[in-house]
Amino acid sequence: MQKLLNIVMGAAFLALIFVCESSAQVDRRHDKVARLSPEAAQECWREFSSAKIAADYCMAFKLTHIPRKAKETVYKGVIYGAASGNKAFTRLRVYNPEKNSEICDFIMELSPNDSKVWKSEGGKFIEIDKKDWAKPIGEGLIYSPVEILMPYKFWKAQYEGPGRIGQAVHFFTLTPPGNESVNGISKVRIALTREFNSPAQMEFFDENGNLSKTMSLGSVKKVDGLWIMLEASVRQESTRDKDKLRFEAAKMRANLDKKTFNPSIPAENPPIIDLKPL
Repeated sequence: MQKLLNIVMGAAFLALIFVCESSAQVDRRHDKVARLSPEAAQECWREFSSAKIAADYCMAFKLTHIPRKAKETVYKGVIYGAASGNKAFTRLRVYNPEKNSEICDFIMELSPNDSKVWKSEGGKFIEIDKKDWAKPIGEGLIYSPVEILMPYKFWKAQYEGPGRIGQAVHFFTLTPPGNESVNGISKVRIALTREFNSPAQMEFFDENGNLSKTMSLGSVKKVDGLWIMLEASVRQESTRDKDKLRFEAAKMRANLDKKTFNPSIPAENPPIIDLKPL
């Protein structure tokens, strides 16, 4: 099984972004997806859940909100990522280019022990209670800190089996500690690709066990020697509305100023970074 060497969590939008070392190769020799043994399934999940950020990064994106029965709205944004020890940090900024107004500015800290989320309010960062992590990052959007931060990657994982969703995948079901819903989520079903062991799709189920959101990850491209994801989307199942993300420029191995992720200082714009168009 192909090993994923490094992955960016938070990303995707992180869940929405993955980055792996350029030495990884795609193996397409076998069309049939064989079921993993219990040992192989455990190793597959361990590799994914314990993966680290490959390097500091900064990426610019376009975020399009697509209602099923209304006009699309296009936003712009920038996401920054870095790691320190067993913690991964994400800075997410989204704005409306037509109104030249900021929609949100978040700092997120992913940790096996105590993840945290802060949001800019009145020029300073305020920590958000975990029960509010499932709320949208901005009015009229679908993405929430839960999908971006991916705290559920530390939940109990159960291997379901192999399958295909446009490519060969292995399905895992994640349940929170005590089997009690967290952030309004009772479980997450994630599909990891056979080639990269990276997420291709994530399904979120509400407190009643109903499918509430589906996140899908798109094509990849190599930038600065690292693979990055170019597109992703999340769909609200009750309305069929969708947020579509498209990365437009990136700088990998960015060596970011750590102040970018410090919630104790004023919520000022991070330094401008020279990004490479994708």
